[in-house]
Amino acid sequence: MKTLDQLFGRSPFEFMVDHARKVHECVNRIRPIADAMTSGDMDRLHYLQEEVSKTEYEADRMKEAIRQQLPRRFFLPVAREDILNFVRQLDKMGDGAEDFAVIATFRRLDMPADVQKDFLALVDKTVETNEALLKLAEHLAVLQKEDFEGVNADKVLEKVDEVCRLEWETDRLSQLCARRYYAADGLDPITVIILDKLCRALTNVADHAENVGKNIRLMIIRH
Repeated sequence: MKTLDQLFGRSPFEFMVDHARKVHECVNRIRPIADAMTSGDMDRLHYLQEEVSKTEYEADRMKEAIRQQLPRRFFLPVAREDILNFVRQLDKMGDGAEDFAVIATFRRLDMPADVQKDFLALVDKTVETNEALLKLAEHLAVLQKEDFEGVNADKVLEKVDEVCRLEWETDRLSQLCARRYYAADGLDPITVIILDKLCRALTNVADHAENVGKNIRLMIIRH
């Protein structure tokens, strides 16, 4: 009987980890974009937006490669739908990062100091959530080799809880930031609208990171 590696060439979980790393590259540019925003460097913003778009496109191609190979394979330790959902949620993280990058180029924003402080705190928490998610996703190949059982599976479940906690903290910071810019005196309506869209893009990234973590939890529990 052929082994999984013989059937697939490489384990699909290795490709899934590669995809997670590529999406991480997209999200990891959020802080440099925020720094360019606060310094008013529109040229750098446009450059970073192009970089995010290129990286997100590369992530899209990886997503499609995984989808196209799965139907032709026979032996997988988890349900195909769980794998496809993992890839789908990662894709939405990349989309959120790209949305943030594009919105950041709409116009130069002058944020009051307290709004800027809360906005950057939200940015940092989103990036922290993304870092935790990548560390979690990188365990997939090991989990597959260990048949999604044992000590490592228990450790991964703990890391899922950490990602969920960080997503909750991101939501709290988003609410605080919204209160700041909606209550700010003299902040023009267009700036408020753009800030709202930027914050929604950030919370979308964190929300889908949590969904990826929960999807990994399901892979372990259902196995």
